[in-house]
Formats: sequence, structure tokens, C-alpha cells
Amino acid sequence: MSLAATTLLLPAPDASWRVWKPRATSSAETVESPAEAKHVSKPLLIGLPASACRTLGLILPQTDTELLEQIIATQLERRGFKLEQDAMGRNYRWHLLGQQGGHVIISVDVLADPFPEALAASHASDYTAALRLAQLPAGHLVIIEEQGDLVLAASHQSKLYHSHIFAKAPATEEALTLEITLARLTLESELGSDTIEGVALVGANFDRGLSTRLSSVLDLPVRILADLPPNSALETRTWTRLLPSEVRTALGASNQRSKLIRVLVLGGLLYASLAFLGFAYLHFQEQRAEKLEAEVDATSEPASAVRKANERWKVLAPAIEPQRYPLYLLGEINRIMPASGIVIRKFEVKGNEIDLRGEARDAQLAFQFIEDFKKNRVLSRYEWTNPRPEVKGTIASFRAQGKLR
Repeated sequence: MSLAATTLLLPAPDASWRVWKPRATSSAETVESPAEAKHVSKPLLIGLPASACRTLGLILPQTDTELLEQIIATQLERRGFKLEQDAMGRNYRWHLLGQQGGHVIISVDVLADPFPEALAASHASDYTAALRLAQLPAGHLVIIEEQGDLVLAASHQSKLYHSHIFAKAPATEEALTLEITLARLTLESELGSDTIEGVALVGANFDRGLSTRLSSVLDLPVRILADLPPNSALETRTWTRLLPSEVRTALGASNQRSKLIRVLVLGGLLYASLAFLGFAYLHFQEQRAEKLEAEVDATSEPASAVRKANERWKVLAPAIEPQRYPLYLLGEINRIMPASGIVIRKFEVKGNEIDLRGEARDAQLAFQFIEDFKKNRVLSRYEWTNPRPEVKGTIASFRAQGKLR
């Protein structure tokens, strides 16, 4: 998303907060705390003052994103920051501002620990440093008042690079001169000489005489700006979520409740659907049973006549089915007999049964002969039993009985 479609909540010079509606050029509404902004349209992005969100600039070696992420985490932990993250978000977020030689310029926002309880708003979609949302004058150090604190901010290509609180408002000219001089030396050592082209004093509490005096002392142009409007062209689509632990916990609990409610609603709908389907199926089955019962009643007499006719045809089957004729069956047996070694002594057909006795030159030949019955298209219709052949001398007597399946 972009800021053009987001409601912003930004700290005012005093203890209040200014509400910036989407696409608005000015803020006409203020609230006492983020908790009072529940009525505003979502998504709501809260810009935090420097007292609740520390912004640090880092110059790091250029590498892939995964390794860069690890380096940034290490740098923050070395500076004493406690890093937290879970499925809802984390308490820090880094921004790639540009490249310089073989290095990258990084700006990191880290939430204060402990985070101010009054600023934890579960209805917020995201948090960020307030000055990251502003249109910062390029090449300028910015002095701005945030809820009673004087904050110095530096940018790179008009994007927030570093900010910190250096005094309570109002500050003396000596304090302003010293802080600007130290910040200029530090930033030019990091980002290069001639990085700072001027100083911008933002707010209604700075007079023209102060800007003139500072300009002559610092040897830099100093100008006064009434305000820093939000940068409506800023894209936040790729930002990870920067949320304090209290908000992450509240969002996690809210998501769990939402999931539970969805599961219960879906379960109720599923139960109602199954009950309806069960009732409809039972009604359908009752109708089908009644229809089948009527059909059975209507066809019981013809069915009985068909069964009787079928039984009579079964009785006549041995006489009218050619494949059950004794001569036909004997012909099939003769067709699979080997050229020698097998002699049929008895062949008898009684209804659905065949009784066959014979002699073979050895038991193996007798056994194989009966096994071939099971491969024959006609004889395989019978269930064959063949006791072990009796061997007397050089003759193996065998018997096979087949019953129609």
C-alpha cells in the first residue's frame, strides 16, 4: 500500500497527536493518544516520536538480503538492543536507502524497550518512525520538536537515515550549535564530505533571528519550515510489520478468536448441512423403498414363474448344453492327453460331476495331466480334486473328480 490510502497518526509538538486523512494536505484533527484514534478509517499507520522509536544509520558491506539481515541484527545486539519477532511482526525494521561504493546505506527503526503503554494500540496496522513518513529536505539536518523533545534528524536522498533526541524544548543557541556541529562531523565521516548542505528548523517556535545567527556561526544556510508534510508517494508495500510486543500479543489473541469463531460458524453450517442432507437422503431412501416395494409386489408373480422356469432349465442343462455332454467332455480330455503314458480306465458323468480313473507311467505324469484340466477352457469350469496317485511297480493309478462350479 502507499500513504495515499493510509490514515496517519503523527506526534505534534505538544503532547497531542495529529490525524492525517488519506490524500489530505493538512491535519485538521488531533487526539490525546493513539487509543483515542479507534474511530479513524483503516489502515492506520502510527508515526512514533524519537522517544518511542530509535532510528540508527548503518554503513554495511554489500551482500545478499539474508546475510545483510543477520549483520543488521548483530549490529543492533552489539548496541544493546533486545530484538523480538514472531508471526505478527517484530520490534525493528530496516530500510535500504542506497549504495556507496561496495557498501549499502541502511536505516533501522527500533522500538523503545519498554514500549510506552499509552502508545500501544491494537487497532494499528503498523508503526514507524514519524520522520520516516515526512518529506525531508534533501541534504539538510532537520531540527524538529516532538511532544516537548527536540529531535535532530539526518536524511539520505530525502529518506530518514538517523534521528535522536538531544534536548528538551526550548534549547539554547549554544546547545543547537554544538549538536548540529557534532552531527555534521559524524554524518560527513559516514556518508562523505559535503553531505550536509544546510539546516532546517521545523516549527512555529523558531524565529528568523535565530536562523540568521546559526547560519553565520555554522557557515551553513539555515531556514525555518512551518511543518513537514507526509510524503504521500512513499510506498510501504514491502515493509515488514513493526509492532510492539503488546500489540503483537493482542493481534495474536484477536486472530485466534477470529479463527475460533470462523471454525465454530463453519462447524455449525457444516452440521446444519449434514443434518439437511441426512434428512433429504432418508426421505429419498424412504421414497425409493416404497417404490421398490411396489415394484416387487407388481413383479413377484412373474418373478416366481421365471425362477421356476429357470430351475427347470437347469434340470435340463445336461441334456441341452453341448459342453456338458459326456462325449464332448471326453473329447476335451482326449485332446489334452499326451501321446503316450496315460490310459483312461473309467470315465463317468453324473449330472454336474465327472469321475475319471486311469493309469500313468509315473505319478508326475498323472499329476500334470490333471493340472492341464484346469487350463482347458471347458474342463476349467469344474472344481477338480485328485488324491495322490497310487504307485505299484511302474504304474501310477490316479483318480480325478470334477464338480461344476
